[in-house]
Amino acid sequence: MNIQLSDILTAYEAEHYIEGLQIFEITQLGCKKWFVQDEILQKLNFQAHINAIARSDEFIMEAFCTFDKIKPLIYDLIMTEMWKQYVFPYLKSHFTELSSIRSYTVLQHEAIVCNLLQICLFHRTSIEASEGYILEVVDYCYRKLTALLQKPPAKKIEKKSIDYYKNRTKKDEIDEQFQNVEFQIQMMCLSIIRFITDHIKHLPINILHQIIVDNDFFFLLVPLIEEKPWLRVNHNNEREVFEQSKWVTLKKEDYSKLPKIEAQLWITIYNLFMDPESRRKYELNDFKKSNLLRLRKFMNELLLDQIPQLVDMLRSLEELSLIQVQAQSKNTIVVQQMPELRLAICKDKNWSSIAQKQKEEYFQIDDPTIKEDIKRMAELYSNTVFEGIIDGFKCQKCTLEATKRCSRCKQVWYCSKDCQVGDWPNHKVNCNTNTLSKQEEVKQVDKKSDQSLDQID
Repeated sequence: MNIQLSDILTAYEAEHYIEGLQIFEITQLGCKKWFVQDEILQKLNFQAHINAIARSDEFIMEAFCTFDKIKPLIYDLIMTEMWKQYVFPYLKSHFTELSSIRSYTVLQHEAIVCNLLQICLFHRTSIEASEGYILEVVDYCYRKLTALLQKPPAKKIEKKSIDYYKNRTKKDEIDEQFQNVEFQIQMMCLSIIRFITDHIKHLPINILHQIIVDNDFFFLLVPLIEEKPWLRVNHNNEREVFEQSKWVTLKKEDYSKLPKIEAQLWITIYNLFMDPESRRKYELNDFKKSNLLRLRKFMNELLLDQIPQLVDMLRSLEELSLIQVQAQSKNTIVVQQMPELRLAICKDKNWSSIAQKQKEEYFQIDDPTIKEDIKRMAELYSNTVFEGIIDGFKCQKCTLEATKRCSRCKQVWYCSKDCQVGDWPNHKVNCNTNTLSKQEEVKQVDKKSDQSLDQID
């Protein structure tokens, strides 16, 4: 099926939405205004995906930086993480009586915010706009990746029996949703930490110290290379890889192809290991040295052909193996900024009282507005754009994966210029019609934008 779509948001509407974003405290999670803002964040997230796939104008990222909303986005991420850790256990049994759309929306919110940050932090501008809050992101990624190592997903997926689905309870469904969302976030964190290290030369010294010394990401990244949690075998004994937030079955001819997420991991290690300032700050001992040298067994010709810059890193590792490491004693005092956001959110909080308040006021079983929320979410997800984001956009002419779209109507995708030129005789009539329709749609969208913002004010 070829996806025909236009942008979800115009640049004008996105700017109005982002400018109107509010900061919610942990006690307000689940209120009416919070759900309205969650829906807006979903739209922004999907539009940012379209921009990234089409390599078009990054107006979402630019608006977040212009209106200084990267820091509130990071606050939202940490706050939601803490809500799931401390408040959700009190509400878990109550959520089994709520509609699936309500429970899923709340659990998925952290993934939506994390995904938005992932797209924004690809750019150095967003990292600089985060200022000291980027320290919170580094610490967040460390927690998520540590949890991934402690409890990796199953490497072999067994076929589910009919009895399994018959006996499956709502609690089992919520547990599965929770685990799936957590794994999605953990995979996003691998990309986020890679994007941060891409700009390591421009990072403040305290961020580098947090990555190299306090958290020591080498002790996370090397075991992840060995564990490869992004790969598994399904019940048909087919290999699957986790890409674009879903498990994809690999073709046999692609078995030797390096998964994108694993490539991100290798580039992160390269950024940290080959940076002179990082190596100067990293105090080697025999244990740290042996951990780094474990990488050599994976650095074969197949890997080096796909990431050629790793050749230099392999040479440096060979040199490291010949060096006798001596314990370094430094009598230096380091004054640095520490992650404090979690402590600030936790201060003077009674988690059971918060859960009870939200249960009575925000997550009511007989809430009369639930039908409106379900209808609104159904309309949001009925747009064919989401099929494209989940399954990948297809070329209008040859049906291969597409990354370019018609710059005029913005509704048809192509894999190459040749396909676009070849399809023009068929597309030009629809292109003219779609362009006129798009102009009318923009006028309607601008009106809806003002109405949605009024709901938040």
